Amino acid sequence: MRNYKSYINQKQIEYPNKFDDSDLAKQFIPFYENQQRIEVDFYYKGKVTETKRGRIGITTGWKPCFLLMLTVRSIGSMYTLGKDDKIVKIIK
Repeated sequence: MRNYKSYINQKQIEYPNKFDDSDLAKQFIPFYENQQRIEVDFYYKGKVTETKRGRIGITTGWKPCFLLMLTVRSIGSMYTLGKDDKIVKIIK
């Protein structure tokens, strides 16, 4: 199980005067920690543009954001998650 608070603390130490977690959409934190698969609706200008399934990952650096990792073999993802994106289903 991943620990979100430990990750944040580590990054605040790594980037003491620069770290900014404002792009981390809070609704995805539990799924980042437990790595449960979810289905997400991606929104753009108030409309659903796509629906995808995967696990939550996170970018590195001083201003991270959550990613939807489509497979367990994924190293990165083009699907960044923001505050407007919605979890529509938890995959058992």
